[in-house]
Amino acid sequence: MKKIFLVILSALLLSLSFHPLGLNFLAWFGLLPLLYVIHNSSLSKSFFLGWAFGFLFSLFSLFWIVFLQIDVNIKILMLVGMVLMFLYLGLYAASGILFSKVIGLWFLPFIWAGLEYLKGIGELGFPWLSLGYSQARYPLIIQQASIYGIYGISLWLVLLNVALFYLFLKRRLENIISTILIFILPQVFGYLRLRTAPEVNKEITLGVVQPNIDPNLKFTAQMRDETFRRLLRLSEMCQERSPDKKLSLIVWPETATPIVIKTPGAYQDSVTGLADRMNVPILTGTPIYDRKKHEIYNGAVLIEPYHKITQEYKKLHLVPFGEHIPFDKYIPILKKIDFGEGDYSAGDEYTVFSTGELKFSCLICFESIFPEISREFVRRKAELLVNITNDGWFGKISGPQQHNDMAILRAVENGVPLVRSANTGISMVVDQYGRIKKETGLFTEDIITCSLPCFTIKTFYIFIGDLFWIISLFLTPFIAGYKIFVKKLL
Repeated sequence: MKKIFLVILSALLLSLSFHPLGLNFLAWFGLLPLLYVIHNSSLSKSFFLGWAFGFLFSLFSLFWIVFLQIDVNIKILMLVGMVLMFLYLGLYAASGILFSKVIGLWFLPFIWAGLEYLKGIGELGFPWLSLGYSQARYPLIIQQASIYGIYGISLWLVLLNVALFYLFLKRRLENIISTILIFILPQVFGYLRLRTAPEVNKEITLGVVQPNIDPNLKFTAQMRDETFRRLLRLSEMCQERSPDKKLSLIVWPETATPIVIKTPGAYQDSVTGLADRMNVPILTGTPIYDRKKHEIYNGAVLIEPYHKITQEYKKLHLVPFGEHIPFDKYIPILKKIDFGEGDYSAGDEYTVFSTGELKFSCLICFESIFPEISREFVRRKAELLVNITNDGWFGKISGPQQHNDMAILRAVENGVPLVRSANTGISMVVDQYGRIKKETGLFTEDIITCSLPCFTIKTFYIFIGDLFWIISLFLTPFIAGYKIFVKKLL
C-alpha cells in the first residue's frame, strides 16, 4: 500500500506542475517518490509501478477531456477511448523505468527524452505531456530548448530528479555539487542568452483578434452574420489601438470564417474590403475546398490589400479521431467509421507566407505541439510563427492553458517570435526568447496589439533537430542487451 501511495503522490506532483496554479516547480522533484519505490523493486514490479504512474499522471493531467463540449453519445465512446489512451501512454513511463533498471538510473533522463520523442511520431503522435512543457513559464530555464528542444528540458528535469534522489540516498559532497550544478547551469545559460539580444531596426506590429464565438453555434446560419460583424469590428479596434494606426498583420483564429472564404460572395467581399480599407493584410483560418479532388482542408488564407486572397496553407497534421480517422488514407475502409469526427484531408506543403517585408508560417491548432513542424517552417525562412486555434471545446480547466504553454517553446527552439490567436483564448504574443509580451484571458472577447523587433536567432536546435533523442532510442536497447549479456556471463 505504501508503494501505491508513493506512485500516486509522484503522479500528482508532476500533474500539478502542468496545471495553471503556478506550481511548475513541482516537476523539479516530483519523480522522487517513484524513484524511491522502484529502487528496491524487481524488474517486473518496477514495470507495473511505472505503468501505474504513467496511467495516473495522464489521468490527473488530462482529466479535462471529460468536459469537452461534445455530443453525449460521442462522449461515452471518448471515455472508453480515454482510458485506453491513458493505459497506452503509461507504457512509455513503464518502458523507461524498465530500461533504467537494467542499464542504470543515470540513463533514465536519456531514455525518458527518447521515449517522449517517440510518443510524438506518426499519425497517432501525442507529445502533449512532455515534462519540459511544465517549465514554459520560466524564461531562464526554457532557454536551453534553443540547444536541444523541448525533450532536452525533459531530460534536464529527470536528471535533476535522479540527482536529488542520490543526494537523499547518499549525502556526499560530490552528490551535493552535482545536484547544484545540474540545477544552476541551464539557468546561467538562460541568463546569458537573455542578455545577448541583438540590436535590430526592423519591427513588426501585430493585431490579434479573439472573437469568443461559441464553437457549438459557430457554424449555424443564425450565427454567421454576427461572427463576421464581430471579426470586422475587432479588427478595426486593432488598428485604432496600434501605434500610428499601422499594422504589419492582423490574425484571426482557426476556422474564424464559418464558410469557405475562397468562395466569391458577400462574406468574401466584406473581408477583402476590410483589408483594403485598413490597408492591412489579414490571416484567417478557414475551410478550404478542393473542387478537383473533392476534398476539404482545415486551412488558412492570407488576404492582402487590393489583391484579395493571395496565399493559402492546408493543415499538415490532423487531430486523430477529431479531424479524421488515423491511416484512412492508406486503408479506405476506415473512412466508413463515424465517431462524429470531421472529414478533413491533410495538406502536404510547408507554406511560408510572404507579405511586404514579413515572412511567416501558420500552425493550426494541434500542430503547435509538434516541434518538427515549426522547425521545418523556420528552416524554410519563416521569421514569425503564427498559431491559430479554436480551444473553445476544451472548457476552462487545464486544456487551454496546457495547449497555450506548448506554443511558447516553439519560439525558443527556433529563435523567432510567435503570435497566437485563439477563438475563445488564450491568445498571446511571445518574443524570440519565449517571454510573453501580451496575453488574453479565457472566454472573453478581446484583441491584442503589440510591436516586436523582428529578427531570427540561429539556434543549435534548428541545426540538429531531434538527433540526440533518435540516437538515444537506438542505443538504449543495445546497451540493455549488452548489460544482460554481460550479467549472464558473470
